[in-house]
Amino acid sequence: MDEENMTKSEEQQPLSLQKALQQCELVQNMIDLSISNLEGLRTKCATSNDLTQKEIRTLESKLVKYFSRQLSCKKKVALQERNAELDGFPQLRHWFRIVDVRKEVLEEISPGQLSLEELLEMTDEQVCETVEKYGANREECARLNASLTCLRNVHMSVQGWRPRDQHNLELRVTAA
Repeated sequence: MDEENMTKSEEQQPLSLQKALQQCELVQNMIDLSISNLEGLRTKCATSNDLTQKEIRTLESKLVKYFSRQLSCKKKVALQERNAELDGFPQLRHWFRIVDVRKEVLEEISPGQLSLEELLEMTDEQVCETVEKYGANREECARLNASLTCLRNVHMSVQGWRPRDQHNLELRVTAA
């Protein structure tokens, strides 16, 4: 499951719908555990502590890689073979939790109305315009755009591209 150990040929091989679903579900379990740990660190620990900050950054980086993995699995299934279950990955509501977008914002978005993949295709301005319609503030927009940039960079690096600035892989979205 480690992207760095995956060969380029493995990354480009098509997947069956069933195999992609299995991989997405497995990664989703890791996402669920990591988000729980991340939220615990953000709420129960002193976020000003250096060790806490390091743990938060580590979890955020892992989560970005997990989401990239789900995007890659989904992309390897032919469009005509995809179903609603596979289209449910990656989950926007989980991404908003990582980025620390208020629950009220996500509750305004009807299921199927917006996806993480759609946000990834938008410019920073379009992302802000879109999520502001649902009640996001400027700070949340900035965090969301920074996190989407990180996800794009990681996802491109998995596909054989390397981001110029490896420091951009950290989300830097920790709640104060």
